[in-house]
Amino acid sequence: MKEEKSIFFHPGIYKFQWPYIMNNFVTDDQGEVRVYNCNVEIRVGQEDDMNDGKLVTVVISGTAATPGVQPVITDIATKVRLSFFDSIFIEKHWEKSIVPEHRIRWIEQNLFSLNSNTVEDEIFEVTMNWDEKRHIYTSPSWTTSKVKYMVTSRDN
Repeated sequence: MKEEKSIFFHPGIYKFQWPYIMNNFVTDDQGEVRVYNCNVEIRVGQEDDMNDGKLVTVVISGTAATPGVQPVITDIATKVRLSFFDSIFIEKHWEKSIVPEHRIRWIEQNLFSLNSNTVEDEIFEVTMNWDEKRHIYTSPSWTTSKVKYMVTSRDN
């Protein structure tokens, strides 16, 4: 087994909303393109995640009011990593990442049941490839997850 270097980080649960647009760029009657928000929770150094070998779990949640985040999951994940990992993990994204991919868990939730008793939620663990040269996530694949995270954003 390869020995990992010590990773310094700021533990905690970071909650926020993240804006995203779908790839169809359809305008409404006023010529505006709809911008959606998803809830994001970055769980850093939490005991239950650490017991699973994960240093960080990032939960990205769409709601019934959005078309879901699956078509844009790599875009959101890339931007969240570039925006937050530098500060949380004291790494510089333009250098080699210090958080190994196998220590990061990405969860996608589409919480359709929040507005309906008949529609089931979709909860997946997402595996992606981090391209060190282009600094983007690619090639997502999904597996069903039984763990549901109740992600709500803070009003700022």
